[in-house]
Amino acid sequence: MQTYLEPCIELAQLAGKAIMAIYQQDDIGQQEKSDHTPVTAADLAANEVLLNGLKALAPDIPVMSEETPIPPLELRQDWQRYWLLDPMDGTGEFILQSGDFAVNIALIEGNQPVLGVIHWPAKNVTYFATKGAGAYKRSGATDEQICVAPPDTLTLAVSRRQKIEAVSQYLNSQFDTIALGSCSLKACIIAEGKADCFLRVGPTGEWDTGASQVIVEEAGGCITDAQFNPLTYNQRETTENPDFIVMGHPDWQFQKLISPHQR
Repeated sequence: MQTYLEPCIELAQLAGKAIMAIYQQDDIGQQEKSDHTPVTAADLAANEVLLNGLKALAPDIPVMSEETPIPPLELRQDWQRYWLLDPMDGTGEFILQSGDFAVNIALIEGNQPVLGVIHWPAKNVTYFATKGAGAYKRSGATDEQICVAPPDTLTLAVSRRQKIEAVSQYLNSQFDTIALGSCSLKACIIAEGKADCFLRVGPTGEWDTGASQVIVEEAGGCITDAQFNPLTYNQRETTENPDFIVMGHPDWQFQKLISPHQR
């Protein structure tokens, strides 16, 4: 597991460079997928970089990516280990040119994330973790261990585009907010203690949480569904996540802060 970490960081950064090359172009190759979500040439370019790199790195480990067809459960349910990818989390933010998009790589073992890499191309910042070895943030050549923040003023990470009422109805506490684009980047700012909680209401895929989960957990937080149950990976026909919650320091006692009648 640890032997894969640096190669995955390098792959995520290469995918980030492919994304940024298209980010500067007038034509980003925007299309609409069958589920009516957008995809761009940058998503596909990053996907190609990751698939080729992971095939060379570990040809025996299967890959599940948002940008490739997902095999039916009967063909993948016995996978003991696989890569879970979101080549560009935050396609909508890429289109809007907010800079809030990320490359997500996770390694899943026994249906749980054990390695996570999230690269933020616009900032040239990479978050990473492996199970049992802590969570880190790399800026340039500097690695800094990160952890969730102890209770002070509750800060909620929110989407730039989602109405705050969509998530505030779930909280029975006063809070500040910090706005950011992609799901995985909001999880990362919780892992590094800049926010305390993120409630995702709406459709996401398992690739949106795989890398985030191990990074947040190794930083001292957790990710669960809206009923505080563990998230599952590769155990259902659908790869769509339920509504989920990213939580920081456990002393916040989030079960008391989030209204049970709303969940």
